Amino acid sequence: MNTSLYISSGALQAFQQKIDTSANNVANVNTNGFKRKDQSFSEILASQINNQGRTDQEIGRLTPNGIRVSYGTRTGLTQLDMEQGQAIQTGNPFDIMIQGKGFFQVSDPSGNPGAARNVRYTRDGNFHLSPDPLKPGSYNLVNPNGGLLLDQNGAPIELDGNLDVNIDSTGQIQLKNKNVQGTAFLSPQRVGVVDIQNPHLLKDVGDNEFTFDTTVLPNGTTAANYVRNMQPGEAQVSSGVLEGSNVDLTKEMTDLMTSQRGFQMNAKAVSYADQMMGIANSILK
Repeated sequence: MNTSLYISSGALQAFQQKIDTSANNVANVNTNGFKRKDQSFSEILASQINNQGRTDQEIGRLTPNGIRVSYGTRTGLTQLDMEQGQAIQTGNPFDIMIQGKGFFQVSDPSGNPGAARNVRYTRDGNFHLSPDPLKPGSYNLVNPNGGLLLDQNGAPIELDGNLDVNIDSTGQIQLKNKNVQGTAFLSPQRVGVVDIQNPHLLKDVGDNEFTFDTTVLPNGTTAANYVRNMQPGEAQVSSGVLEGSNVDLTKEMTDLMTSQRGFQMNAKAVSYADQMMGIANSILK
C-alpha cells in the first residue's frame, strides 16, 4: 500500500509540472518569437548496492546489480523546441526576424545607464528607437523590456536621428541622409546574431528572454564555450517581419487534456491507497 501511495504521489507531481508546461505554451501562443517547451517523463531508478546489508538478498534478481526500479515516474528533460515560427508582416523597419537558427543578443535592462550589463538571448525581434540618454541626438534599438539590441561585437547599436536606416538580409545596417540625395553607406555596426550550440542549457528569465543556467554547465566551461557569433551571410534576417510563436494550439490542448486525465487518475489512486491504509490500521487496532 505504501508503494502504491508513493507511485501515485510521484506521478501527481510529474503530471502537475507537465500541465504547467503545456499551460505556459498555450498562454504564449501569440507571443513573438516564443519557443514552446517539451517535457518528457522518466522512470525513477534508485541506487542501492546492498539490500539491507545482506548480499544474499540480491540473488535471483533480474535488474542490474546495484540498480533497482523505484517508485513511479518523474519529469525528465524540459527542452526548447527550436522549430521556426510563422512570419508576420508588420512593415516596421525595426522589426527583425531570424530565419533558421540563431538568437539576438540584448542587454539586461537593470542597472544604471552606461553600466556593464548582463547579456540575454531572445528570438523576439520587436525593436523600436529609443533616445540615448548619454548621447543627445543618438538612438538605440530597444525591445519592449528595455533591453538594448547588441551588435556583432556585443556593443549597443547606435543610430543617428538624421539618417534613414535599413537592415539588409545579413543584418548589416545601411544608412542614408534624410535631407541629401545620394546612395546609402554602411554602418560599422551589424545586428549581432549568435548561434548557441546547446539551447537546452538556457534558462528562462521571463519576458521571452534567456540566460545560461550556470548550475547545469559542465565543469570547467562557461557560457562563452557555447556561444558563437554568426558571420555575415550565415545568419539570414528579414526586416519588417516578426517571427510568431511556434506553438501548435491543437497539439498543446490535446497534451493538456491528456495530462489532466493522468493527474485525475493518480489523484484517485492516492485516495484509494489512503483508504486501504486506514482500513489496515483499523484492523490492527
